[in-house]
Amino acid sequence: MRASLLVMLAALGCGAPETLADVSYDDRFGAATTMDVYLPERDGSLHPGILLVHGGAWSLGSKSGYTGVAKRFARSGYVAATINYRLAEEGRYPNAVRDCMCALSFLRAHAAEYGMDPARVAALGYSAGGHLVALMGVAGTYPAHVPDCASGPTPPPNAIVAGAANPDFRGTDREVVRDFLGGSEAEVPDAYRFASPRFHVGPNKPPFLFVLGGADIANQKHQVVAMRDALRAEGNVADMLLVDGGGHLLNYGPSPGELHIDEATVAPESWLAIADFLDRTVNR
Repeated sequence: MRASLLVMLAALGCGAPETLADVSYDDRFGAATTMDVYLPERDGSLHPGILLVHGGAWSLGSKSGYTGVAKRFARSGYVAATINYRLAEEGRYPNAVRDCMCALSFLRAHAAEYGMDPARVAALGYSAGGHLVALMGVAGTYPAHVPDCASGPTPPPNAIVAGAANPDFRGTDREVVRDFLGGSEAEVPDAYRFASPRFHVGPNKPPFLFVLGGADIANQKHQVVAMRDALRAEGNVADMLLVDGGGHLLNYGPSPGELHIDEATVAPESWLAIADFLDRTVNR
Protein backbone atom coordinates (compact mmCIF):
# COMPACT_ATOMS: atom_id res chain seq x y z
CA MET A 1 0.00 0.00 0.00
CA ARG A 2 1.41 3.38 -0.93
CA ALA A 3 2.54 5.77 1.78
CA SER A 4 0.20 8.55 0.61
CA LEU A 5 -2.74 6.13 0.81
CA LEU A 6 -1.83 5.37 4.43
CA VAL A 7 -1.71 9.10 5.11
CA MET A 8 -5.19 9.52 3.64
CA LEU A 9 -6.62 6.73 5.77
CA ALA A 10 -4.97 8.02 8.94
CA ALA A 11 -6.04 11.62 8.35
CA LEU A 12 -9.59 11.13 9.63
CA GLY A 13 -8.51 11.95 13.16
CA CYS A 14 -6.59 15.14 12.35
CA GLY A 15 -7.66 18.74 12.92
CA ALA A 16 -10.10 20.81 10.91
CA PRO A 17 -8.80 22.27 7.64
CA GLU A 18 -8.89 25.94 6.68
CA THR A 19 -12.27 26.72 5.07
CA LEU A 20 -13.26 29.38 2.56
CA ALA A 21 -17.06 29.43 2.57
CA ASP A 22 -19.50 30.60 -0.12
CA VAL A 23 -16.90 31.53 -2.71
CA SER A 24 -18.67 32.69 -5.88
CA TYR A 25 -17.37 31.00 -9.03
CA ASP A 26 -19.96 32.74 -11.26
CA ASP A 27 -21.43 36.01 -10.00
CA ARG A 28 -24.36 35.89 -12.41
CA PHE A 29 -26.40 33.32 -10.48
CA GLY A 30 -25.92 34.18 -6.81
CA ALA A 31 -25.82 31.37 -4.25
CA ALA A 32 -26.60 28.80 -6.96
CA THR A 33 -23.01 29.04 -8.22
CA THR A 34 -20.90 29.11 -5.08
CA MET A 35 -18.35 26.73 -3.62
CA ASP A 36 -16.77 25.99 -0.26
CA VAL A 37 -13.02 25.42 -0.49
CA TYR A 38 -11.20 23.32 2.11
CA LEU A 39 -7.44 23.82 2.22
CA PRO A 40 -4.84 21.35 3.47
CA GLU A 41 -1.99 22.39 5.72
CA ARG A 42 0.21 24.92 3.95
CA ASP A 43 3.62 23.33 3.47
CA GLY A 44 4.92 25.19 0.41
CA SER A 45 4.14 22.36 -2.00
CA LEU A 46 1.44 22.20 -4.66
CA HIS A 47 -1.41 19.91 -3.67
CA PRO A 48 -3.80 17.93 -5.84
CA GLY A 49 -7.37 19.17 -6.03
CA ILE A 50 -10.76 17.53 -6.02
CA LEU A 51 -14.11 18.99 -7.08
CA LEU A 52 -17.10 17.41 -5.30
CA VAL A 53 -20.48 17.46 -7.09
CA HIS A 54 -23.57 16.55 -5.06
CA GLY A 55 -26.49 14.46 -6.26
CA GLY A 56 -30.24 14.97 -5.92
CA ALA A 57 -31.86 14.16 -9.28
CA TRP A 58 -30.54 17.48 -10.72
CA SER A 59 -33.22 19.28 -8.67
CA LEU A 60 -32.27 18.91 -4.98
CA GLY A 61 -29.26 19.07 -2.71
CA SER A 62 -26.42 21.49 -2.06
CA LYS A 63 -22.69 21.68 -1.50
CA SER A 64 -23.19 21.02 2.21
CA GLY A 65 -23.90 17.38 1.41
CA TYR A 66 -20.18 16.86 0.79
CA THR A 67 -18.80 18.88 3.71
CA GLY A 68 -17.59 15.86 5.67
CA VAL A 69 -16.02 14.22 2.63
CA ALA A 70 -14.30 17.49 1.63
CA LYS A 71 -12.79 17.91 5.08
CA ARG A 72 -11.54 14.34 4.94
CA PHE A 73 -9.85 15.01 1.61
CA ALA A 74 -8.33 18.27 2.85
CA ARG A 75 -6.88 16.53 5.89
CA SER A 76 -5.37 14.08 3.40
CA GLY A 77 -3.57 16.81 1.45
CA TYR A 78 -6.14 17.78 -1.19
CA VAL A 79 -7.58 21.17 -2.02
CA ALA A 80 -11.23 20.12 -1.89
CA ALA A 81 -14.11 22.19 -3.26
CA THR A 82 -17.79 21.39 -2.79
CA ILE A 83 -20.06 23.19 -5.24
CA ASN A 84 -23.60 24.35 -5.73
CA TYR A 85 -24.88 24.37 -9.30
CA ARG A 86 -28.16 25.47 -10.82
CA LEU A 87 -31.00 23.02 -10.15
CA ALA A 88 -34.38 22.12 -11.61
CA GLU A 89 -35.53 24.36 -14.49
CA GLU A 90 -32.64 26.81 -14.09
CA GLY A 91 -30.17 23.93 -14.19
CA ARG A 92 -31.81 22.08 -17.06
CA TYR A 93 -29.29 20.52 -19.45
CA PRO A 94 -26.79 21.81 -20.41
CA ASN A 95 -26.73 24.49 -17.69
CA ALA A 96 -25.80 22.19 -14.79
CA VAL A 97 -22.79 20.74 -16.59
CA ARG A 98 -21.71 24.22 -17.71
CA ASP A 99 -21.78 25.29 -14.06
CA CYS A 100 -19.61 22.33 -13.07
CA MET A 101 -17.09 23.16 -15.79
CA CYS A 102 -17.15 26.81 -14.71
CA ALA A 103 -16.43 25.75 -11.11
CA LEU A 104 -13.50 23.67 -12.33
CA SER A 105 -12.22 26.59 -14.39
CA PHE A 106 -12.48 28.93 -11.39
CA LEU A 107 -10.68 26.45 -9.13
CA ARG A 108 -7.82 26.13 -11.60
CA ALA A 109 -7.66 29.90 -12.13
CA HIS A 110 -7.13 30.32 -8.36
CA ALA A 111 -4.70 27.42 -8.07
CA ALA A 112 -1.77 29.58 -6.93
CA GLU A 113 -3.93 31.20 -4.24
CA TYR A 114 -5.04 27.81 -2.92
CA GLY A 115 -1.66 26.09 -3.21
CA MET A 116 -3.04 23.66 -5.79
CA ASP A 117 -1.57 22.08 -8.91
CA PRO A 118 -4.07 22.93 -11.71
CA ALA A 119 -2.91 19.91 -13.72
CA ARG A 120 -3.91 17.47 -10.94
CA VAL A 121 -7.61 18.07 -10.26
CA ALA A 122 -10.06 15.18 -9.94
CA ALA A 123 -13.86 15.38 -9.91
CA LEU A 124 -16.08 13.15 -7.77
CA GLY A 125 -19.86 13.00 -7.79
CA TYR A 126 -22.71 10.69 -6.89
CA SER A 127 -26.01 9.94 -8.64
CA ALA A 128 -26.86 13.13 -10.57
CA GLY A 129 -23.43 14.39 -9.50
CA GLY A 130 -21.88 11.18 -10.79
CA HIS A 131 -23.52 11.75 -14.14
CA LEU A 132 -22.26 15.34 -14.25
CA VAL A 133 -18.64 14.47 -13.45
CA ALA A 134 -18.73 11.63 -16.00
CA LEU A 135 -19.96 14.12 -18.60
CA MET A 136 -17.22 16.56 -17.56
CA GLY A 137 -14.67 13.82 -18.13
CA VAL A 138 -15.69 12.71 -21.60
CA ALA A 139 -17.35 15.89 -22.92
CA GLY A 140 -16.06 18.87 -20.95
CA THR A 141 -14.93 20.52 -24.18
CA TYR A 142 -18.09 19.70 -26.15
CA PRO A 143 -19.37 23.14 -27.32
CA ALA A 144 -22.65 23.00 -25.37
CA HIS A 145 -20.76 22.23 -22.16
CA VAL A 146 -18.02 24.87 -22.40
CA PRO A 147 -18.62 27.47 -19.67
CA ASP A 148 -19.34 31.05 -20.66
CA CYS A 149 -18.49 32.44 -17.21
CA ALA A 150 -15.66 34.85 -16.44
CA SER A 151 -13.15 32.04 -15.81
CA GLY A 152 -13.64 30.79 -19.36
CA PRO A 153 -13.00 27.35 -20.87
CA THR A 154 -10.87 24.72 -19.16
CA PRO A 155 -9.77 21.16 -19.98
CA PRO A 156 -11.69 18.24 -18.42
CA PRO A 157 -10.76 17.07 -14.92
CA ASN A 158 -7.63 14.95 -14.68
CA ALA A 159 -9.45 12.00 -13.09
CA ILE A 160 -13.10 11.06 -12.57
CA VAL A 161 -14.82 9.19 -9.74
CA ALA A 162 -18.41 8.61 -10.90
CA GLY A 163 -20.63 7.12 -8.21
CA ALA A 164 -24.02 5.64 -9.16
CA ALA A 165 -23.90 7.51 -12.47
CA ASN A 166 -26.37 6.94 -15.29
CA PRO A 167 -24.08 6.90 -18.35
CA ASP A 168 -26.74 6.62 -21.07
CA PHE A 169 -30.18 8.24 -21.17
CA ARG A 170 -31.07 6.89 -24.60
CA GLY A 171 -34.05 4.57 -24.41
CA THR A 172 -35.02 5.64 -20.88
CA ASP A 173 -38.31 7.20 -19.84
CA ARG A 174 -38.07 8.49 -16.27
CA GLU A 175 -39.70 11.64 -14.97
CA VAL A 176 -36.50 12.98 -13.39
CA VAL A 177 -34.66 12.54 -16.68
CA ARG A 178 -37.46 14.20 -18.67
CA ASP A 179 -37.38 17.14 -16.24
CA PHE A 180 -33.60 17.49 -16.54
CA LEU A 181 -33.50 17.18 -20.32
CA GLY A 182 -36.62 19.23 -21.04
CA GLY A 183 -38.94 16.57 -22.42
CA SER A 184 -39.18 13.01 -23.64
CA GLU A 185 -36.66 11.44 -25.98
CA ALA A 186 -39.13 11.79 -28.84
CA GLU A 187 -39.40 15.52 -28.10
CA VAL A 188 -35.70 16.33 -27.52
CA PRO A 189 -33.64 13.46 -28.99
CA ASP A 190 -30.46 15.51 -29.25
CA ALA A 191 -30.51 16.22 -25.51
CA TYR A 192 -30.75 12.49 -24.75
CA ARG A 193 -27.70 11.84 -26.92
CA PHE A 194 -25.49 14.74 -25.93
CA ALA A 195 -26.27 14.51 -22.20
CA SER A 196 -25.29 10.80 -22.20
CA PRO A 197 -21.63 10.31 -21.21
CA ARG A 198 -21.58 7.01 -23.12
CA PHE A 199 -22.29 8.91 -26.37
CA HIS A 200 -19.05 10.93 -26.02
CA VAL A 201 -16.63 8.08 -25.32
CA GLY A 202 -13.45 8.30 -27.37
CA PRO A 203 -9.67 8.20 -26.98
CA ASN A 204 -7.60 10.45 -24.71
CA LYS A 205 -10.12 10.68 -21.86
CA PRO A 206 -9.07 11.03 -18.20
CA PRO A 207 -8.89 7.93 -15.97
CA PHE A 208 -12.28 6.81 -14.66
CA LEU A 209 -13.39 4.94 -11.55
CA PHE A 210 -17.05 3.91 -11.45
CA VAL A 211 -18.58 2.99 -8.07
CA LEU A 212 -21.99 1.33 -7.95
CA GLY A 213 -23.97 -0.53 -5.30
CA GLY A 214 -24.68 -4.10 -6.34
CA ALA A 215 -28.34 -3.71 -5.32
CA ASP A 216 -28.81 -0.20 -6.74
CA ILE A 217 -32.22 -0.25 -8.44
CA ALA A 218 -31.87 3.35 -9.64
CA ASN A 219 -29.07 2.50 -12.07
CA GLN A 220 -28.36 -0.33 -14.46
CA LYS A 221 -25.13 -2.20 -13.88
CA HIS A 222 -24.91 -3.24 -17.54
CA GLN A 223 -24.85 0.41 -18.66
CA VAL A 224 -21.96 1.23 -16.32
CA VAL A 225 -20.08 -1.88 -17.46
CA ALA A 226 -20.72 -0.91 -21.09
CA MET A 227 -19.23 2.55 -20.57
CA ARG A 228 -16.24 1.18 -18.69
CA ASP A 229 -15.58 -1.31 -21.49
CA ALA A 230 -16.07 1.35 -24.18
CA LEU A 231 -13.51 3.61 -22.47
CA ARG A 232 -11.05 0.73 -22.25
CA ALA A 233 -11.60 -0.14 -25.91
CA GLU A 234 -10.49 3.40 -26.81
CA GLY A 235 -7.26 3.01 -24.83
CA ASN A 236 -8.39 4.79 -21.66
CA VAL A 237 -7.99 3.74 -18.02
CA ALA A 238 -11.37 2.75 -16.59
CA ASP A 239 -12.05 0.75 -13.43
CA MET A 240 -15.23 -0.23 -11.63
CA LEU A 241 -16.06 -1.14 -8.04
CA LEU A 242 -19.34 -2.95 -7.45
CA VAL A 243 -20.20 -2.67 -3.74
CA ASP A 244 -21.71 -6.04 -2.88
CA GLY A 245 -25.17 -5.60 -1.37
CA GLY A 246 -25.03 -1.81 -1.56
CA GLY A 247 -28.02 0.16 -2.76
CA HIS A 248 -28.39 3.66 -4.12
CA LEU A 249 -28.65 5.27 -0.67
CA LEU A 250 -28.64 2.29 1.74
CA ASN A 251 -25.18 0.87 2.29
CA TYR A 252 -23.13 -1.08 4.79
CA GLY A 253 -21.04 0.74 7.39
CA PRO A 254 -17.76 -0.28 9.05
CA SER A 255 -19.40 -2.82 11.40
CA PRO A 256 -20.76 -6.15 10.06
CA GLY A 257 -24.46 -5.93 9.24
CA GLU A 258 -24.59 -2.18 9.99
CA LEU A 259 -26.61 -0.27 7.38
CA HIS A 260 -26.56 3.49 6.80
CA ILE A 261 -28.56 5.91 4.67
CA ASP A 262 -25.59 7.04 2.65
CA GLU A 263 -23.90 6.84 -0.72
CA ALA A 264 -22.06 3.78 -1.99
CA THR A 265 -18.90 5.89 -2.36
CA VAL A 266 -18.55 6.23 1.44
CA ALA A 267 -18.62 2.50 2.14
CA PRO A 268 -15.28 1.41 3.64
CA GLU A 269 -14.26 -0.61 0.58
CA SER A 270 -15.22 2.32 -1.66
CA TRP A 271 -13.04 4.75 0.26
CA LEU A 272 -10.10 2.37 -0.08
CA ALA A 273 -10.65 2.04 -3.84
CA ILE A 274 -11.12 5.78 -4.33
CA ALA A 275 -8.04 6.61 -2.27
CA ASP A 276 -5.94 4.18 -4.29
CA PHE A 277 -7.35 5.42 -7.61
CA LEU A 278 -6.62 9.06 -6.76
CA ASP A 279 -3.20 8.09 -5.48
CA ARG A 280 -2.40 6.59 -8.89
CA THR A 281 -3.83 9.46 -10.94
CA VAL A 282 -3.63 12.91 -9.32
CA ASN A 283 -1.86 12.42 -5.99
CA ARG A 284 1.52 11.50 -7.43
